[in-house]
Amino acid sequence: MNVWLIVATSGRMLAQAAQREGFDVWVIDCFADVDTVRYAKKVIRVNSLSIENLTVALCELESKNDEVIGVVYGSGFETCVESLYFLANRFEMAGNSPAIFEQVQNKRSFFAALAIFKIPYPETHFDCPAKQKNWLSKPLKGQGGAGINSQIDNIYWQRFCDGQAGSVLFLATGKRAEIIGFHTQSTHGDFLFSGISNHSDLTHAQKTQIQSWLQKLVGHFDLRGLNSLDFMLAEKGCFVLEINPRPSASMQLYDLPLFNAHLTLETEWNRVSDFSAYQIFYAPRSLIIPRHFHWLENCHDLPHAGAIIRKNQPICSIIARAMQTASALELVRINTQQLKRSLNMNQASVNKLTQPLVQQLIDNAAKLRVGVEILENGCTVIDAGIQHVGGLEAGRIIAEICLGGMGTVSISHSQYTTNWPLSVNVHTGNPVLGCLGSQYAGWSLSHEKYYALGSGPARAMATKQKDGQTIPVEELYQELAYHDEAETATLVIENDAIPPLAIIEKVATACGVSPSKLTIIVTPTSSLAGGVQVVARVLEVAMHKAHALHFPLENIIDGSGSAPICPPHPNFVKAMGRTNDAILFAGQVHLFVKGSDEAAEKLANELPSSTSKDYGKPFAEIFKACDYDFFKIDAMLFSPASVIVTAVESGKSFRAGQLDNALLDLSFGL
Repeated sequence: MNVWLIVATSGRMLAQAAQREGFDVWVIDCFADVDTVRYAKKVIRVNSLSIENLTVALCELESKNDEVIGVVYGSGFETCVESLYFLANRFEMAGNSPAIFEQVQNKRSFFAALAIFKIPYPETHFDCPAKQKNWLSKPLKGQGGAGINSQIDNIYWQRFCDGQAGSVLFLATGKRAEIIGFHTQSTHGDFLFSGISNHSDLTHAQKTQIQSWLQKLVGHFDLRGLNSLDFMLAEKGCFVLEINPRPSASMQLYDLPLFNAHLTLETEWNRVSDFSAYQIFYAPRSLIIPRHFHWLENCHDLPHAGAIIRKNQPICSIIARAMQTASALELVRINTQQLKRSLNMNQASVNKLTQPLVQQLIDNAAKLRVGVEILENGCTVIDAGIQHVGGLEAGRIIAEICLGGMGTVSISHSQYTTNWPLSVNVHTGNPVLGCLGSQYAGWSLSHEKYYALGSGPARAMATKQKDGQTIPVEELYQELAYHDEAETATLVIENDAIPPLAIIEKVATACGVSPSKLTIIVTPTSSLAGGVQVVARVLEVAMHKAHALHFPLENIIDGSGSAPICPPHPNFVKAMGRTNDAILFAGQVHLFVKGSDEAAEKLANELPSSTSKDYGKPFAEIFKACDYDFFKIDAMLFSPASVIVTAVESGKSFRAGQLDNALLDLSFGL
């Protein structure tokens, strides 16, 4: 099998074109997305196009290198042209040679050539202008508008030119240029390339003028293969910005054999009359691609399920075709809105929402009787029960922090238990995100003899590397399709000791923040604050059990819960037992759900703790009987005593379970 090797930041476009035209290809790129894997015979993902990474990737192909006909390169070599030379020394190379690529990318030589041919371009300087107003700083090596007005080193200055960005795709033979089409470009933010359509407001005279410029530049630089020229259409005419000496995004606007044209430098096709629009869909916030997500037919460059897409990174691209430009652009807009709704783009940042609560703890440390310490690495540690007393109010605030700021927690007296009126009440309008996405203690942390479970909003920021992809530390977030990104992170640990620096560094690294931007709150189970924040999980345990019962989480739209605050106990096992028993024997939860009455009734009947085979004794006794091994305890035990499930579409409510005052009294030591 003879194959072409495609190397680019993203190889999907070239791989798709090649496959459509009957070519077999291998791809080395930085994404290895779903589409690329489908179009290519083999795909190898690299972190960058550096020589080191390419060497490793080629080693995986070493036994089959003799089957490679040559290399087709795409975007990404603007900042590492040495990698092109590396590839050219090993394979035949389609398109421009590395020397030509480098010459065109050299801004001094490029603008000098424009000056020679009297081709207009915005005023350009390689030294900082005395007056910087109306000047743009641009990277000497860059692409797609990245780094404009933000990069500090290796830049040049160009006078701002107000107008409409455009481009022209052409096939070069070294002597002449065959124009394929003119385009209008769009940006994400001020300058970052985000889309293109094969429509242009250029007049016939302007198109003819640009074609004459191309003939001169192709001969001057000896350009070959597919290239594109970017320009700005301003009030005073057209101004050339740059040439991209490789296949560009506009290539995919045409249902033409352009991959073959790039290889052979020959154009034999009939022109098409439809209009196309291409749009990069950037993430407005960090998110995780849901499992089994249904992508629209027009979507391309599809990320893998479970992949984390950070804010302002591309999620996918959308390509729409129609008989009119306006129709193609409108279809792209509609598809974008559909994706935003499907991917639930409007979810809040649990770490941002908790910051006022964290600051409240710090500012009122003396009043709340908690300790605040800044460690040597800058991490803030709040002691709510180890060396400092803490208290019920501190525990209440910590419980709201655990909920990611998505709910309210209050303490009150109630009469629903015979002997224990002091209760904690929890409500959240987003129980999936507040309880499972933040409050649940799902992050296992250990170092030497220290072990703890982390809960709270930092969990939603924690990532790790697996098979070259960034994924959540906890698999649960792939199902929730939620990833948070914030400047600060907060983690709550239920332990009677401050975590070692090794764990703190691990947490900070996983969350992508420096330790100085991390707050860790430690609440021993035997403390008043610890007891409150654990019992305040009464709604969370119901949510966790609903999840274990495979009830659709998206159908749970609201929820509340309450449970008695247990008296503390100096013995850890008994203290832990009491916090569990407060929920198992006297916890009450009310869930509001969508869906059928039958599903709501089934959930209500299966949720109470009394459905577990281990129900009937205080938790400390059960734990002892199981040799202090949590995994020997029936997982269905961890749930509230009594539940109400309301089906919001019919208005019917279903109640199951009951409180057990006798077992509660036995556990609480009455």
